[in-house]
Amino acid sequence: MSVHRMVCEGENSAEVLFVCTDDQCGRRVVLGKSSPKIVVIDDGEFGASHFGSMGGVFIDDVEAA
Repeated sequence: MSVHRMVCEGENSAEVLFVCTDDQCGRRVVLGKSSPKIVVIDDGEFGASHFGSMGGVFIDDVEAA
């Protein structure tokens, strides 16, 4: 399984945009700050494990049903 790192590419008072650093992937997700919500903009490499952090926010082993 591939492991990809995600970094914060933008944020506002309500949301944070995380983007995968792997050029072949392209995964992008938006995380809600005050309400726990994840919106996937681009799936990227669906089978890869993605991780990332920003200060007190850390994403690890998220599974979608």
